[in-house]
Amino acid sequence: MTMDSRPDASPAPAMPEDLLARLQKIRQDFMAGLPDRLALIHQAAQTWVETGDAVARADLARHSHSLAGSGATFGLPDLSVAARALERLLNEPGAIPPTALRDALQGLEYAATVATPAAPATPLPAAPDLPTQSPLRPVHMVRPEGASGDDLADVLAAYGYALTVFPDAQALAAATEAPEAVILDLNPYDLPPGAALMADAKGRKIPTVALSSTTGFAARLAAARAGCDAYVVKPPDANALVDHLDRLTERDPDQPLRIVIVDDDVTLGAYYEMALQSTGMQTRLVTDPMQAMEAIYDHNADLVVTDLIMPQCTGFELAAVLRQYDGLLALPIVFLTADLDAETYRSAVRTGIDAYMTKPVDLGDLAETVRARARRARQLKALMVRDGLTGAYNHLMIQDLLASEVARARRDGTALSFAMLDIDHFKKVNDRHGHGAGDRVIKGLSRLLHQRLRRTDMIGRYGGEEFAVIMPHTAPEDAVARLNYLRQQFSDIPYVHGDTQFQVTFSGGVAGFQDGRDAKALNQMADAALYRAKNAGRNRIELG
Repeated sequence: MTMDSRPDASPAPAMPEDLLARLQKIRQDFMAGLPDRLALIHQAAQTWVETGDAVARADLARHSHSLAGSGATFGLPDLSVAARALERLLNEPGAIPPTALRDALQGLEYAATVATPAAPATPLPAAPDLPTQSPLRPVHMVRPEGASGDDLADVLAAYGYALTVFPDAQALAAATEAPEAVILDLNPYDLPPGAALMADAKGRKIPTVALSSTTGFAARLAAARAGCDAYVVKPPDANALVDHLDRLTERDPDQPLRIVIVDDDVTLGAYYEMALQSTGMQTRLVTDPMQAMEAIYDHNADLVVTDLIMPQCTGFELAAVLRQYDGLLALPIVFLTADLDAETYRSAVRTGIDAYMTKPVDLGDLAETVRARARRARQLKALMVRDGLTGAYNHLMIQDLLASEVARARRDGTALSFAMLDIDHFKKVNDRHGHGAGDRVIKGLSRLLHQRLRRTDMIGRYGGEEFAVIMPHTAPEDAVARLNYLRQQFSDIPYVHGDTQFQVTFSGGVAGFQDGRDAKALNQMADAALYRAKNAGRNRIELG
């Protein structure tokens, strides 16, 4: 660990080779498909000229609009200008002189013939830093030799932190690895002002926690003057200490943002998919807007990105349908269009969309717009679907998620496990130590599950002291092994109430998805397995 506080001045990373290759492949696919696009335009033009059919004229305008947007997106500005000129001609009221239509079509053909795609003006957006996926996160502690409390390392390990103890500040400063937090098990009166102000090699402050048996205001003031960010009284309550570590290191258990893209242009849709996936988002591309509703529910979408001009169902019409569903009233919608008309923009705002972006769309702007609005929507949704004490999903939401995951497992042929967990003898905890201690136990189990299970696992508070866990792509035998490991860790965690320490266990039942089982059956099987575990003596995991 270095004490250098200078910020990192390294240049922005180059585009990863795999993403660069995907970008080039998409642009090549667009160029390869350009003759077919032109053929559709000429066919629609011929049908309209021969029949005067309004539908053919509308198809011709739609194809021109699509080519105007995709041409600009893939670095063909002349092609985009020619396609837009044709679209404007078609959108003028009344008859169109044949020579004007012929000239517009010839201009488009020429622009396509000489088209050479330019490199994108801006690189793909980079994925944000995600919490480390390593088993344990480093925390350093300064504790004089001979001091008590050697069991703290085991407690923190259960919550995902690896503790390394140093005998003094000099040994801590000489450490080669920068920790995510530092615990100072020292007399706060021995800490001079600023002694706890430590930084990593990039100049970022390392949060510090004072650990002391002194409880008075003066001791806390001394710790604050030293630069400590939190204060925990010895012997430490494991939940209180981990609460501070989680808060100070901003541990984020959220899953990747889920985005549905609706665009009838497969090549352009893949282009947007690549941009969002490069930032860590999970995407689902829908080329038929009539199938958008199923994809939104199946993907459990946080946001929808949709083109404005599409056959069968326009972006305006899709947004209007989505807003008819109570559960989708708050779903963010981002419009992408080549239309710069002010009235179109006003109509989009009246429809209730959250952002309106004109083509060519800057990939960085798209990623930031989608990420900001999807995160905000998820935060608002969390207030409605998460339990206030634990942050886990509430009963109704975990049931909805289970139904979605069962449908996904059935469609994709993947494994899925569902577990029901229950804290053993929880009533005795409340009776002996009070409801405050009971809440700490419930919160402690929730924290352990969130920090030690995968980011893709879904955790819900089923009710009272009971939890439910959805584990996608997990065989039931693997789920039992994983939960047994967590059960053993949880049983070793000490809880403090006054001068008393106590420990708690939990029991669980696991059921695996099989063809023919729906979410209700999976729930009943896990519940029955939990019942057997409790009857068999508790503190065990049974497989249904």
